[in-house]
Amino acid sequence: MRYFDAWQIAFDGNYRESNKALHKIISDSTDPSVAARASALLIYTLNAGQHYEASYKLASRLVTELPEIRDSNTRIVILVQVSQMLALAGQYELALKYARQIEDALPPGASKCKALTLEASTQIEGHTLQSSSPALNQAIDSCLKAKQIVYANVLRIDKANLLIEEGHPDSAIALLEQLAPSARKSGYQRHVVEYHVLLAKAYLKKNDDVRARRYALETLSLEHAENFEEDIIEAYHILYLVNKKTGRQADALTYYEKYVALDQASTQKAKARALAYQMVKQEVLAKKTRVDALSKQNRILQLRHALDSKQAETNRLYVLILLLLLAGIGFLLYKIKHSQLRFRRMAREDDLTGAFTRQHFFEQAEHVLRRMQKNDNEACLMILDMDHFKRVNDMYGHITGDSVLKHATSICMRELRSSDVFGRLGGEEFGVLMPGCTPQQGKEIGDRMRRALMNSPVRVLENESLTITASIGLASTRTSGYQLMRMMLHADEALYEAKRNGRNQLMISSGNTATAMA
Repeated sequence: MRYFDAWQIAFDGNYRESNKALHKIISDSTDPSVAARASALLIYTLNAGQHYEASYKLASRLVTELPEIRDSNTRIVILVQVSQMLALAGQYELALKYARQIEDALPPGASKCKALTLEASTQIEGHTLQSSSPALNQAIDSCLKAKQIVYANVLRIDKANLLIEEGHPDSAIALLEQLAPSARKSGYQRHVVEYHVLLAKAYLKKNDDVRARRYALETLSLEHAENFEEDIIEAYHILYLVNKKTGRQADALTYYEKYVALDQASTQKAKARALAYQMVKQEVLAKKTRVDALSKQNRILQLRHALDSKQAETNRLYVLILLLLLAGIGFLLYKIKHSQLRFRRMAREDDLTGAFTRQHFFEQAEHVLRRMQKNDNEACLMILDMDHFKRVNDMYGHITGDSVLKHATSICMRELRSSDVFGRLGGEEFGVLMPGCTPQQGKEIGDRMRRALMNSPVRVLENESLTITASIGLASTRTSGYQLMRMMLHADEALYEAKRNGRNQLMISSGNTATAMA
């Protein structure tokens, strides 16, 4: 009963209190099955509370103990939490592997709802399912048939989000309204929050700014909404876009600052999860190495005792093994150091394009702007966005889209100076901070980049090439000052104006409005 109480507390979003209750159950329980279930739930609550390393260590221990657990329901609970934890760490293939093991653990005749839900959710996170995928719809039907409404709603909410991203907001709204009564009845706060923010997102897609703004504000006002960070970030982003579109510049700037701050924090948490996973993985490997080393040493001692008459030979063997052990430890330390350097580089550089990550770009840009302000030098900020990039992904697939992004990045970086700061802000959007640069110089650089992109088609098929164009918004310290967020907002407004005026052009912000520079 105490386990179910702790589960309900976690269900309501109070992870700190749930952690306390679960630790107490694990220490007090004399039933290994109950202790194992409590440990599995603790993986989830530790992750939700940002205790990533502790969560991954606990998951690693439970996976080791899994072969000894005979109770099928307990095995399923552990597999669910381990799979979800791995998905959060970005290990989608490994997460899918554990999700599929759930079907093997099911008793005869049991519903496959949980297993199919986890498999579909993991594939959605890994961007391998669409709203029309049979696997997704089969999982929804299985859960509805088993009357496991919470799991069905998990998938229906995921499907609604896919429908919005695929350009079908009306279908998404209809699906959300269909599941709304059951989401409220279940009391699962995450689904209530997601219902509101997805409605806001769908209405924004339909250009219904009034309803988009209303549902975004309702999202922020919901009880325990702060526990669901991704939804809060989406709500602030929608409010920023709506207020910017409707001319409420002050409100737009306020929401943009909140959105950027939370988005940066979310990115840092994702990196922390990935780093914690790799650290625990390395720790497990190091522990295994130490155990192997101790085993070798034990065998050496036995050999020395048995072959006392051959002391000299035994000593030579001992020295050889010790040297091998030291070499192994040295190699392990080298691998750990190499991994640390790689993780540091991952935090600085975008894996796909090699440009700075959004977070590192902001840090470097703010540092450069402070130096420019101190020396009373000018600087320019450009935001570059590929025109109609979604069509590339839709027509040729995400692999081709990635190739286009890498190609565009290479061209842009060739046109920049060594002192310029270049970063990927997200998707097909890039930022460039150019120190010691007047608006006219910034325009010349931006136009060179734009023309170079347009004059360098990308081969997408054997007999087909694709011409890339880009829209650019430019802001300068001369009119926007030295605050990065203000420059970003003005450059973004100029970019929006370039898009609205026909794309494939550069617009310069005057601080309040953008001036065309096609």
